Amino acid sequence: MVEGFFSRGASIVEDLKTRESEEEKRNRVRGILRIIKPCNQVLSLSFPVRRDYGSWEEVHHGLIGPGIDVPAPDMITGEWEMSWIADTCASTIGHYDINAHTCVTENFKLQHGTILGSPKARIYEGSILEADCDILILAAGEKQLTKSNAPRVKAKVIAEGANGPTTPETDKIFLERNIIFIPDLYLNAGGVTVLHFEWLKNLNHVSNGRLTFRYERDSNYNLLMSVQESLERKFRKHGGTIPIVHTVEFQDRISGTSEEDIVYSGLAYTMEPPARQIMCTAMKHNLRLDLMVDAYINTVEKACRVYNDTGVTIT
Repeated sequence: MVEGFFSRGASIVEDLKTRESEEEKRNRVRGILRIIKPCNQVLSLSFPVRRDYGSWEEVHHGLIGPGIDVPAPDMITGEWEMSWIADTCASTIGHYDINAHTCVTENFKLQHGTILGSPKARIYEGSILEADCDILILAAGEKQLTKSNAPRVKAKVIAEGANGPTTPETDKIFLERNIIFIPDLYLNAGGVTVLHFEWLKNLNHVSNGRLTFRYERDSNYNLLMSVQESLERKFRKHGGTIPIVHTVEFQDRISGTSEEDIVYSGLAYTMEPPARQIMCTAMKHNLRLDLMVDAYINTVEKACRVYNDTGVTIT
């Protein structure tokens, strides 16, 4: 599936602007595209691994680490499994590494219990994927929507919050039905972005905003006092004080930003620019609602520019 969308996006990226002739330019871009093309086969491993002679290996040196690869919880894994991996790494290959426990992330999910505990919540009878709704968020397993059930989807917007929850055949169906389809390549990157924030926090060994909470709160109050004193000096002839009355929302804002607020702010700041880039790409190439190909075009273009700027030689 990834290879198919990559090929469609790469075919549009081949007109990357360079100073070379048309033939040289195409050869260079095609060479770069071959370098970054997704692999056709992926090796999947489950730990602990049993060797041929019977011994067990729980952690392999150089496979994961704070600066190598940092796994995160997914389906059938959670904080318990991540803690087990982190403790094993810290007690073995990372025994002298202060960042040993940063080899995983584990606390990015907010726990709210089941949806049945919410007001007016009820059990849905029938296929939830075919419910009459405005937005359908696919946030669990892969290949949930296929060519067999995609024609019966009633949602106006489909958002891929998981890895590959739809099959390639559904892309054409959604385009023909004018259904807005937000691809996992963009939307699911939000979760990875938050995991990146957690990884940075773990490396710093300090929670987000801990060093600035008090300073920002005092600065906000000083600003309000400055405004109040300026107004009182301006209108002193009328006598009395001029209190600054703020709303509850403003009071919550100036009293100090929480760590959750910082994460959501950073997430929005990170995700908004690529969203605008995808929309601009759609208009530039007249791809209508084919946001999956738009997202791949942006990704491939960025990778091509990096390889091109590093002076990679294509022979």
